[in-house]
Amino acid sequence: MSKQVQITVNGKVMSVAENTSVLMLLKELNLDPNAVFVEMNKTALLKKEYGSTVLKDKDKIELVQVTAGG
Repeated sequence: MSKQVQITVNGKVMSVAENTSVLMLLKELNLDPNAVFVEMNKTALLKKEYGSTVLKDKDKIELVQVTAGG
């Protein structure tokens, strides 16, 4: 069994496998990476960083879904 790390997503503590990227987390949560704004430890991530940014124990993630309006 792979090692788990604990992260906080929008105030909720959850466990993910070690070496999980932000992109993998979004897919696990069934979120479209192109329609989500990600803040990690109070720093905004660029969409191009989602695949290369690996989650570590105690990371705090805030996810905001972008919706079109009019």
